[in-house]
Amino acid sequence: MKYDIIVVGSGPGGYVAAIRAAQLGKTVAVVERAELGGTCLNWGCIPTKALLKSAQVLHYAKSAAAYGVDIEGEVKADPAKIVDRSRTVAETMI
Repeated sequence: MKYDIIVVGSGPGGYVAAIRAAQLGKTVAVVERAELGGTCLNWGCIPTKALLKSAQVLHYAKSAAAYGVDIEGEVKADPAKIVDRSRTVAETMI
């Protein structure tokens, strides 16, 4: 097959470039070595933001009394569940 444009990498820049080129009527191919979305979507930006959100929720729960909210029992983090959530968030972005 013949392409007008070949985009190398499907990260935040690559997939946007491919979509825009296709919108402009070009025949486009995207080449990706690993998972669609590149490093940002799968291992960098998105999973990191999910991890940070878990840390924020933990902080809010531990300081709930300052907000007038009483939480009974111990508030603790489960690292395995936090990482699983991070991976699930990344997987749903594709």
